[in-house]
Amino acid sequence: MSFLSFAFMSSQALPQSPVLSYLVPAAAPPGKSTDVTLFGDKLTGAIALWTTFPARSLLISGDTNSEAAGKVAFRLSVPPEVQIGVGALRLVTSNGTSSLQLFMIDDLPSTTKTGKNKTIGAAQELKLPIAVDGACDELNFDYYKFKAKKGERVSVEVVAQRLGSRLDPVLRLLDVNGRELVYCDDDPAIGPDARFRYKIPAAGEYWIELRDLSYQGGPQYRYRLRAGNFPLASAAFPPAARPENKTQFNILGRAVEQVKPATLTLPDNAARVSLGVKYPGGQGSGFVSILTSRLHEFLETEPNDATNQATRITLPGAVEGRFTKPKDRDYYQFEARKNERWVFEAQSRSLSSPCDLFMQLQKSDGSKLAEANATGANEGTITNTIPEDGTYRLMVEELNLGGGPELAYRIEIQPVQPGFALSVETEKVDAAQGGSFEIKVTSARSGYKGPIILALTNADAAFVLENNVIAKEKNETQLKVKLPASLQSGQLVHFQIVGRAEVDGTDFVATASTMPALHKLFPLTRYPLPELDGLIGLGIRPGARPDPSTKSE
Repeated sequence: MSFLSFAFMSSQALPQSPVLSYLVPAAAPPGKSTDVTLFGDKLTGAIALWTTFPARSLLISGDTNSEAAGKVAFRLSVPPEVQIGVGALRLVTSNGTSSLQLFMIDDLPSTTKTGKNKTIGAAQELKLPIAVDGACDELNFDYYKFKAKKGERVSVEVVAQRLGSRLDPVLRLLDVNGRELVYCDDDPAIGPDARFRYKIPAAGEYWIELRDLSYQGGPQYRYRLRAGNFPLASAAFPPAARPENKTQFNILGRAVEQVKPATLTLPDNAARVSLGVKYPGGQGSGFVSILTSRLHEFLETEPNDATNQATRITLPGAVEGRFTKPKDRDYYQFEARKNERWVFEAQSRSLSSPCDLFMQLQKSDGSKLAEANATGANEGTITNTIPEDGTYRLMVEELNLGGGPELAYRIEIQPVQPGFALSVETEKVDAAQGGSFEIKVTSARSGYKGPIILALTNADAAFVLENNVIAKEKNETQLKVKLPASLQSGQLVHFQIVGRAEVDGTDFVATASTMPALHKLFPLTRYPLPELDGLIGLGIRPGARPDPSTKSE
């Protein structure tokens, strides 16, 4: 048999991995079971759903006869203690696994768009509180109507790009005469997803108009429209805490005055936790995220808006503060030694704070050493070598000199050490039973030119690795991984790729980032969920079977 015949036979015999397009509904409530239908391609052989949140999945329908099955349904049961927020899932099949799909935990009841609501006269009627799963059509509007009482306060938000959608939503609220009461495009805290809160002036019917900013549409322009009486929460303050510490978190955002602070101890096995927040006796929740940190977290101590009032900190660590009034300025003071090299990395927009930072590193006399401000996805970074032993200050202010209690920030301060960073351009692979897979691993070196030894974490030790060394002064390798015989078709394994090297006599370890793959998968989501970074899914499918009609030569 010729090589070309064998290659053709192998490609025909190997099944293709599943491709997910969207889910309906795009959310499940805690404490209940929800039937979720997954739409896509090659969904035959569905087995289970893997989720980043605790849940049980049960296959309830699927086309097992068609190789190109386009939908499958699962009953997803979420424990009551799971918090409101955004997570992710994968479909596991006997032919491999899907890429990540973002999915929400939501305590609002769900319905679906009828598809007939393209005019005000044909608006889909809603009974609040409610959430609607739908997609915008090209050059079209979606209309929804609801009844409300005078003085009633209504929150409306679109969760779209937070779920990986390509939709850039625009919202309008209209009265019975078609008069525009609210127009909402981007939200200062959460970015392109639109939302508003409105006090109803008179009892009657009101209309919600929803479209894409550029009048685009299609299956990739999906949304979850939420409407009811819930806080438009944006962030928690402090935005991060060490896992072992019991911490009180204040809730920031709009219409959060009645929301009480939450006190909790963060788990030590999560990069981020979601927190659902609601009004006393409320029927729906807003939600925020909180980061877990291994650094010492320093809260600003007011007043600290002058050099002689600077909050004292020690390095390494992280500082957390807020610009509570316009033209607010915060100072932090620390001691450092000559030739120490430190990096100051700001976080604000990634925390869902409507804040852009300007940072300046100063000597004790107030003279400038370095400065940086937010540019695009980079929220501000200063890297500087300390010129001499002494006292130094970090000055921080809002780039546009804005102010308000919701303008929060966090700055990590860590030493710059020789080493490397690793990345891969995929977040999932599929391999046949007893087979192998390959991943290109790329390094970005910083002051280290030696070899980097790669290994897999969270994976069976029986995996056999080839080309697992990035050679001296090289920046990439094509890592080949041979699967252990114990893995069977339909299994899912998650792993990370780590690199090790001895750098200046110290064991240096780095985990390969999957951010390049996540940005490709969710191109309009500027800050993907941090817990997904580095996580690679491995789906196991049957090995290739020779075509019985093909005879060897």
